[in-house]
Amino acid sequence: MATRKLDGRAAIITGAGGGIGGAIANVFVAEGARVVIADRDLAAARATAAVFGDAAIALDVDVTNEAQVQSMAKESLARFGRIDILVNNAGIIRKAFVKDMTAETWDAVMDVNLKATFLCSKAVLPTMIEAKRGRIINIASIAGKVGEPTASAYSAAKWGVLGFTRSLALEVAQYDILVNAICPGPIPTTLGQQGWRDGADLQGVGLDKIMARVNARSPLGRLGTVEQVARMALFVASDDCDFTTGSAFNVDGGIVMG
Repeated sequence: MATRKLDGRAAIITGAGGGIGGAIANVFVAEGARVVIADRDLAAARATAAVFGDAAIALDVDVTNEAQVQSMAKESLARFGRIDILVNNAGIIRKAFVKDMTAETWDAVMDVNLKATFLCSKAVLPTMIEAKRGRIINIASIAGKVGEPTASAYSAAKWGVLGFTRSLALEVAQYDILVNAICPGPIPTTLGQQGWRDGADLQGVGLDKIMARVNARSPLGRLGTVEQVARMALFVASDDCDFTTGSAFNVDGGIVMG
């Protein structure tokens, strides 16, 4: 039997009750990892974890709350004895024109998409530094490389994630901790579909027009899948990717080339 890519390793995946996070958990477990399924929706987290038996635990975590994030790291270490991989996947999108956006909306988007990436990374670093090995994978977005009307807060947060990725990669390279980002393009997750509907409402057009624009963006002429993002996450988490850090991998059908 061939050795699986993540045999013996333990991963924390935030926002893993479904969507991209759930798909990443599925691929990681199939490749031998034990995983912590962290999500604000505990029922969804438990449903995802139940499929994996003893290879997974579900935790109710508000990733914007430092005490809860620190507790998540401690529980993960207590259960599995190690933390090899962190996937910062939890995210929200709130659409509004800048002239109409409230400070509360801006702060909410920043907290979940950017501040939480910092908090979760900080929580696992002592364990990874002691082990002199680790992988931190930040799920960003192509919105962090190109602008999008009505999504200024989300785009700004994801740009911040990319800057944080590069800075942290430089800080921890000496410990063989690799920090990379993945930038998905249009993918029909619950979050993505919500964003398209909200954009249509704000711009006063039909959802069909929004989807026509979305579909036309990719040279490949189709939307992506959560499984495609999960396969990229597996690559970045595994020893196949052992000389790359501070990078941002696009999974977007060629919308952003660079």
